[in-house]
Amino acid sequence: MAVKDLREWITRLDKEGELRRVAAEVDWNGEIGAITRKVYSKGGPALLFENIKGYRDTVSTKLFTGGVATKDRIAMMLDMPRQTKHRDLVEMVRQRAKKPLEPVMVKTGPVKENIRKGKDIDLFQFPVPHWHYLDGGRYINTFCGIVTKDPETGTRNIGLYRGVVLSKNEIGVLLVPGQGWGIHFLKWQQLGKPMPVAISYGWDETLVFCASTPFPRDADEYGIAGALRQQPVELVKCETVDLEVPATSEIVVEGTISTDPKDYKMEGPFGEYTGYYGEAAKRPVINVSCITHRDAPIFRGTLEGMDHSNPNEDSSILVISLSAIAKNILESQGVPGILEVSAVPITIVRIKKMFRGHAKQVAAALWGSSAAQYLFKFVIVVEEDTDIWNRRAVEAALSYRVNAAEDDIVIFPGSFGAVLDPSTRAEDRDELRFGTGKWSRILIDATRNWNYTKNPQWGGDIYPPRSTTLSPEEEALVARRWKEYGID
Repeated sequence: MAVKDLREWITRLDKEGELRRVAAEVDWNGEIGAITRKVYSKGGPALLFENIKGYRDTVSTKLFTGGVATKDRIAMMLDMPRQTKHRDLVEMVRQRAKKPLEPVMVKTGPVKENIRKGKDIDLFQFPVPHWHYLDGGRYINTFCGIVTKDPETGTRNIGLYRGVVLSKNEIGVLLVPGQGWGIHFLKWQQLGKPMPVAISYGWDETLVFCASTPFPRDADEYGIAGALRQQPVELVKCETVDLEVPATSEIVVEGTISTDPKDYKMEGPFGEYTGYYGEAAKRPVINVSCITHRDAPIFRGTLEGMDHSNPNEDSSILVISLSAIAKNILESQGVPGILEVSAVPITIVRIKKMFRGHAKQVAAALWGSSAAQYLFKFVIVVEEDTDIWNRRAVEAALSYRVNAAEDDIVIFPGSFGAVLDPSTRAEDRDELRFGTGKWSRILIDATRNWNYTKNPQWGGDIYPPRSTTLSPEEEALVARRWKEYGID
């Protein structure tokens, strides 16, 4: 059953032993980030910081993080048993996303309990951490739903993009023109008008699950969030911009972004999802026109940055959400024989191979999608006998089914790609100049090469049989006599 808001989610986590309340006084400047890093790295509980230095008498006194930092908590978010396997969660998300539930408008909600405009606007009233020690400031936009609209079509987009507090009423943002809100921004720029923005902090975790996932550009993330939670999202109108936000959000920030480059200000660096810092540059700014919030609002944020030994909320969310949309992309493009997809950090696709060049069709379909802005840099295609969730199985396919002297490795140069990838030259990551980053993509076809001669010695198969497989007779014999051997 869907939770109605962040508070109910926190209560549910508490009852299930998935929450720790931190009553000791902690510093927003570095200490909260360091604690969170340690907890995330151990797969620990969600955290509710209840005693933050300098935040005893402010509008907001509490910070919540880690609500979906593990696979088990994502299963809970989807109202599934905690022990549900990754592949089953991927399939559930994939199927639910195909059937969005339209949001419903309501007249008002708890987020309207307090409305602050003009001199009453003060972003420093919220306990925003300085997450990483080299960050260029206090990043408020780390786990939120940022709402914009296309000025021509009215199509809504909810995304997740980093943002730093510059002053009481300004948030500096990384805005990539090739992304969802970036396309909207370019259209507002052509009109010579500022772009309206609304940001929801603290609601059902499905909102940010969707906001961080590159669904097709015509998709409404509110509808998909409703489908994931199996209950429509209730929305209210904003006070100063023509946008809609969840009625039970903890906090909503409204404002506009000037499309004139002379109004840009320095933003960055910031410890990004890649596990590396992103550079500072002059970038667009949200000028806040209104803040609405519940009584005693709880600020929701997260610690970005992940690597092989440091998981976080990104790593838990994206392995499920991105795998689901990647399979839906392949299905929508008519690519046959798709069995499973694991999309992060390297995209691995398991297929029932049906024709020569099948793996290339897989890569072409993924590389041509809008989701490829940040995904599908490396694509590995394997056959149905390879378990994509087993690292050794994938390594075996790479070792014994890939020959670089053949056409098993394909490089696609000069493609659009992630501006935050540090392996790309800095000048090629200038998002405001080029609208995107620059990638060369790679396909590794780890399926059996159909160009090889069939071997009559192996019954006409291209490859010899696996020597690790027992004959049916041996299998039956050992199973029948196993207890006699006295081995276990």
